[in-house]
Amino acid sequence: MRILLVEDDVVLGDAVVQSLVNATYAVDWFRNGKDGVLAAQSQTYDLVLLDLGLPFLTGFEVIQRLRSGKQSVPIIVLTANDNPDDIVNAFDMGADDYLIKPFRLPELAARIRAQIRRVNAHYSSKITIGPLELDTKEHSVHLNGEKLNISPREFSLLETLANKCGKLVTKEALIESLCNWEQDIGQNAIEVYVHRLRKKLGDGEVCISNVRGLGYIMEQKKT
Repeated sequence: MRILLVEDDVVLGDAVVQSLVNATYAVDWFRNGKDGVLAAQSQTYDLVLLDLGLPFLTGFEVIQRLRSGKQSVPIIVLTANDNPDDIVNAFDMGADDYLIKPFRLPELAARIRAQIRRVNAHYSSKITIGPLELDTKEHSVHLNGEKLNISPREFSLLETLANKCGKLVTKEALIESLCNWEQDIGQNAIEVYVHRLRKKLGDGEVCISNVRGLGYIMEQKKT
């Protein structure tokens, strides 16, 4: 899952980013409304976390531009502004949720999950491919009933491949799913993570195949 955070409070932004990264989300963080809009228009996000009191463009203006551009991405407003009229205005303009600062990070995480479930009507936290089971809520992986020791980035990469099981996933797509724009993860790092995952998957029914020069495919071997 890829999240766009538009927040100019550095302390809060750092805390939110760290919390979401620990939950295996990929996060792009921008500190003004103008950059936030440009990011949302050039990338695909699963959810937007948006402050209202932003430089250059206010949060209201960001909502307006995203919705006028026919973007249906869920938007959760994060603000210290508890004015009832502004809350109503935000919802009327297209916000999906409104969280008053200060808030607890576990509550934010729960609201994010709720919005993602709402968008994905048939949402299931589990992805099953033969004997391999990923639980995206618990961030756990089991193979033949045995729990695997998987790092957060390995989990994100495995989840991306599993969601596209049987289809090619380019190295560029894997890099994008793993990292923030401010982080530098290259194709060599992807190869390292894939190598680790292959060792953990072993020689069983599920494998990650290399398509030379293009990317990888997760497949269930035919018996």
